[in-house]
Amino acid sequence: MGNIAGQVENIERENANGEEFKVSNFSIVLKDDDENKIYTNCSAYGDKTKDLEHLKQGDFVKIFGQVKTSIDSKGKEHKNVRILSSKLLKAKEQVKSQDKDKKSILRTNKKL
Repeated sequence: MGNIAGQVENIERENANGEEFKVSNFSIVLKDDDENKIYTNCSAYGDKTKDLEHLKQGDFVKIFGQVKTSIDSKGKEHKNVRILSSKLLKAKEQVKSQDKDKKSILRTNKKL
């Protein structure tokens, strides 16, 4: 689970047989136990893209997939998740709405 970081890139590709298919690429951001941000690249192909096409930066999603780990020439580890299924848990607008509610509750508690 994580928040969408940046834009979701939706593109059309062509396979070796000349057949077109859709690809959605994006990153999610999580925080580890020390509050450090961890970014993970994600890719979905074909019919797996239909639930991702309208995601926006900040949306909170749950993804399931296969993780591929690679190490670059500088020794840094990179992870990419090939998405098998995904679910939008909260849209960015819902998250903002809840934050406003929390702030008003906090203000009320401080006044008491």
